[in-house]
Amino acid sequence: MADRGLALLDASTLLVVIEERGELRVAASSGQGTVRLRIVPVDGSALGALYQIGKPVALDRPRGAEAAWLHELGLEARAALIEPLAMEGHGGGLVIALRGSGGFRGPDREALNAFATSVAQRLAAERSVEIERLRYGMEARERERTRWARELHDESIQGMGALRMKLANARDENDPEALRETVDAVLAGLGDEIDGLRHLITELRPAALDDLGLAAALEALARRAQAIDGLDVTTEIELGSEAGEPAEIDSRDPRRLDPELESTIYRVVQEALTNVSRHARATRAVVSISEHQGVLIASVTDDGQGLPDAARLGPRGDGLEGGFGMAGMRERAELVGGELEFGPGVDRGTVVRLLVPLAGRSAPGAGERTAGAVSR
Repeated sequence: MADRGLALLDASTLLVVIEERGELRVAASSGQGTVRLRIVPVDGSALGALYQIGKPVALDRPRGAEAAWLHELGLEARAALIEPLAMEGHGGGLVIALRGSGGFRGPDREALNAFATSVAQRLAAERSVEIERLRYGMEARERERTRWARELHDESIQGMGALRMKLANARDENDPEALRETVDAVLAGLGDEIDGLRHLITELRPAALDDLGLAAALEALARRAQAIDGLDVTTEIELGSEAGEPAEIDSRDPRRLDPELESTIYRVVQEALTNVSRHARATRAVVSISEHQGVLIASVTDDGQGLPDAARLGPRGDGLEGGFGMAGMRERAELVGGELEFGPGVDRGTVVRLLVPLAGRSAPGAGERTAGAVSR
């Protein structure tokens, strides 16, 4: 938008300045000159004083106090037009057009006013979307907390309460042999509860994901699915594109994807495997992670009964929202700029696929990584 405004006004420099939490930030700039200072306080700065005027300003040959904000930003100009940004409910800002020679005329002021209005509308819309996304994310986290609270109450607390009652009854009976047998039973029950809590902690945040990376965490997830649900899960993990370009990585470890992306892939695969175990009547599943033409692809394929007929109507799987937990998976995908697809498998069963474009997401140091593949 800054480039468009620069061309529209035939200016030498155009700045879009946004006010956030008491500071003015040069959010976008186009044209000549380098902005020396991109963030200044609203109070106590020359740019802040200009912002607080709250109305359009036209300057011809600015000098002295009139040019103080230009010097503050490290810029020079023969003429300047300043138009306030009015974003109702979302703060404000400025659009500033500069010319190194000549001056601005009446039509230029009208053009800048119209341009500032379009910028304000765009920014307000984007902030509304972001606020809605944050609100939806908070609601999703609350639903997740409620689910864990119910899990702890219905499983762990109820189980330990029953064990406590067994011990209390055995103590009151004053029968050493019965007490010994009860203690043995309670110890075995406590072992089961500890295993259940470990499983719950792993679901909340698997240590392997932080310590060893995505491949190791997914392999551990596959082993748990087999041990707990009897589902035979194979992992096929290939990180590194066919062209030898690196995936998005964490600069702290050249073998790792960035933490947010790893977490998203893990959670989507985890939810997909849970759905397979609960609903698909499957015996086998394949978890595949690969890259193709700059897109990271994570998929879970099962040999179960397939999707309900309602879900076959479109690639986004309308009709599965309530029963199969796809809403949370789709939300996670969207938060990393990805897309969730699901549909019938080649022969039978279901395929859940997460696609995340890697362009523009690479972390510093990504170029040092060499492509490689791990397949298990």
